[in-house]
Amino acid sequence: MLDLSPKRNLGTPGPAGFRYLSFVWKYVMRIGIVFHKNAFAPPSGIDLVRLRAISLGLIRKGVEAEIIAPVQTEGTIEGVIPVRKLDVLNSPNQYDLVKTCYHDSIMLIRGYQGPVISRIVRVVDQKLPERDDAAREKLLHCQEMIKKRAVALVLNNKENEDRWRDLYGDEPQIILVPTGCPAEIPKPHRNPFQPGEQAILFLGSVASPRMVRMLNEAARNIADFGRIHLIGLNKAGMYGGDEDCRLDPIIVDHGELSEAAIWDYIQHARIGLALATGPYPFDNDVSKIFNYLRGGLPVLSEEQIVNNYLIRQTGLGRIFRFDDMNDLTVQAKALIMGPVPTDKRVVMRFMAEEHSWDKRVETYLELFRAILHN
Repeated sequence: MLDLSPKRNLGTPGPAGFRYLSFVWKYVMRIGIVFHKNAFAPPSGIDLVRLRAISLGLIRKGVEAEIIAPVQTEGTIEGVIPVRKLDVLNSPNQYDLVKTCYHDSIMLIRGYQGPVISRIVRVVDQKLPERDDAAREKLLHCQEMIKKRAVALVLNNKENEDRWRDLYGDEPQIILVPTGCPAEIPKPHRNPFQPGEQAILFLGSVASPRMVRMLNEAARNIADFGRIHLIGLNKAGMYGGDEDCRLDPIIVDHGELSEAAIWDYIQHARIGLALATGPYPFDNDVSKIFNYLRGGLPVLSEEQIVNNYLIRQTGLGRIFRFDDMNDLTVQAKALIMGPVPTDKRVVMRFMAEEHSWDKRVETYLELFRAILHN
């Protein structure tokens, strides 16, 4: 059994090169977080979940953090997180530092002249990922803007760090801040599945035509002993051209649900399923694995997914061979018919202590302090 106690600090990349600053903080940092969509939308996708978690975490640490977004009316989220119009960026000295969230966000910083930290999910080049063909030129333009304007770039994983360095060299400096999960989750409540049903949960967007094909075939192959439930949007049509991206009716499609609502599904499902969008690890940073493990749900994950290190560390799940439907079926049956492979309570505690959004906020704070007081 693996020792998952916090002292080992497993799998938590930190901001390499930044010294811990031990001086007393003498004033409140003013941080603007630039988001490219409606920040008031319900937090059903990881983009809005992350936005709220990081913003609220900074505020709880005493930072004056505000979300800046293309909204018509200013207000607050949950009465705590201020949301401002983009025009606020035209005012001098409004923020000590601005953080952008995704590729498109860098195009919204307007007249802001101070330091910028940019975060993107995956690095795009002239050929890969293939599913980004339609938006490739825009994404490459955003990356050029980030290289010129940002003092630091935040990425989720080493695979994308290597791609950035191959394309752009050592500027700006790169910090790894992976996805997180809540430190606190609701206690198990009602079971949303049919009595006796062996539910295989697929949480999050269906983001490529390949994932549709995999889900449809998997649902048919496991019909004798389990059923796939989807919570999220089928966005495969955005990337698939003329390819048929319809889901098989055998899959139970719940659509989008709020973050608060998903925990009953995670805590009562039998398996959490993770599929690769394609063959390249840099394009397969799968955030759902963090929530599966935080909720104590064994994970069935495909090779080429970079977050599989968490399954190997915790032992809570299995990894099936890339593009091998037979192996998916065999491993799913083994997880459903066999015992839970490890003590899920230990894994849940490990995820809360080592991979929570609070831990990610600490990394951001250290980065902000290093930049503003270098």
